[in-house]
Amino acid sequence: MTRCPNRIELSSDRVSVHNGSNGNQVESRELIQPAVRPVVKWAGGKQWLAPAAPHLVPEKFAGRYYEPFLGGGAFFFALEPALATLSDQNSVLITAYRAIQNETEDVIRLLSRYPYNKNFYYWMRDRSPRSTRGIAARLLYLNRTCWNGLYRVNHEGKFNTPFGRFKNPTICDRDRLRETARLLRRAKLRVGDFETIVAKAKAGDFVYFDPPYITGHQHNGFLKYNARLFSWADQQRLARLSLKLADAGVSVLVSNADQPQVIGLYAGFSYYRVTRRSMIGGDVSSRGEIFEALLSSYSLLRT
Repeated sequence: MTRCPNRIELSSDRVSVHNGSNGNQVESRELIQPAVRPVVKWAGGKQWLAPAAPHLVPEKFAGRYYEPFLGGGAFFFALEPALATLSDQNSVLITAYRAIQNETEDVIRLLSRYPYNKNFYYWMRDRSPRSTRGIAARLLYLNRTCWNGLYRVNHEGKFNTPFGRFKNPTICDRDRLRETARLLRRAKLRVGDFETIVAKAKAGDFVYFDPPYITGHQHNGFLKYNARLFSWADQQRLARLSLKLADAGVSVLVSNADQPQVIGLYAGFSYYRVTRRSMIGGDVSSRGEIFEALLSSYSLLRT
């Protein structure tokens, strides 16, 4: 039996929820623009959803926030939780965040010296810095100057995106880096599997799972293409863990592909369909309206 989702719509200034059975709007709230934006643009990032994030957390949440698939960390920066455990399997990314957290001014000094230059870009792309500040500066530089402004790696874990052509990119945003460091000092930064990272989560805590997934592929196509990023066994393991955490009193929110196979794993969770426009594809014709799912152990926006 197909589950009928509630629908979440984001306009230019509001987020609203519509009842899945009759389409009536049941709640609408003003979007809250985050004071601190992510310092890196990451594939699958949720910067587009971040202005709605404060309305998507459990009511009166005051525990520890967990985000095991950190990426650009848009939700974390939008929520600004007092206590957080943040992690990712990408050790370079976490090393960069640790450098921003603890060596802020050193990262700024290093990054501010890097020119926007094609030859320098390819020289930097081929480098493997040893210092944490060097790793952070390299990642930030490539992220700001690469094609499409998106940091991603190939199957061997190597960054191979070509040089991007911008008029005047801001390579070193000092204020944003300092604000990022301020918020990161509230957090524990770890590298590891999502199941290990949330092992200590307890009742009253809040876990946001945003695993790698691909939108735009239907049914078997979704399973085939998504396996390269996050296998079906991983999807099943994530769902089992989410249900287990919910049973223990942990509030759980999951972003995922809006696919029947995925939705079926979350029996007992509320299901919301979010509509958004994709702006990542290199081919303009490939950009358009896509659907994503939010699955939660609690009701969003009083629905």
